[in-house]
Amino acid sequence: MAALSANIKKLLARTKLVILPEDYFVVQLPLDAKPIPGEWYRPATTRFAVFVREPKQITLIIARRKWLRMQNIFEKYDVHGPVKVVAFDVKLSMVARGYMATIGTILADAKLSAVPISSLNCDHIIVPKADLPRTVRVIRQFLEGCRSHPKKSRQPAVGQIG
Repeated sequence: MAALSANIKKLLARTKLVILPEDYFVVQLPLDAKPIPGEWYRPATTRFAVFVREPKQITLIIARRKWLRMQNIFEKYDVHGPVKVVAFDVKLSMVARGYMATIGTILADAKLSAVPISSLNCDHIIVPKADLPRTVRVIRQFLEGCRSHPKKSRQPAVGQIG
């Protein structure tokens, strides 16, 4: 991996992982699917959810329990999962270039797959449930390496008085 910029290394050192406790499904719906019920969006019952409308399909990332209650309103769908959601708890902005690319590289180097999902202030990855323990271990080890950089000794240079 290429050397990390000081800014990215600082962000990674401050990063805490939050693993959402629910199992999630990735659901693909056809464009002509019935509208998504309002319940899907309620903060009281929805900790995390994603809705993506593309030219050829609609993709949902939804908690398993919620999907099991909702699935009968849709005639056609494909379900993938279960998956887990890992959130990167660090304040980011649009100027934080390379943060998710770094995470993606360490996961790819470990032969792990993840789908990145980002909002303006927080990044997440979606990982197969079976891969969660190894994924978390790889990321935590990497983040710990970013936190523990050896302190340079502050000995005066030859000829200087300390």
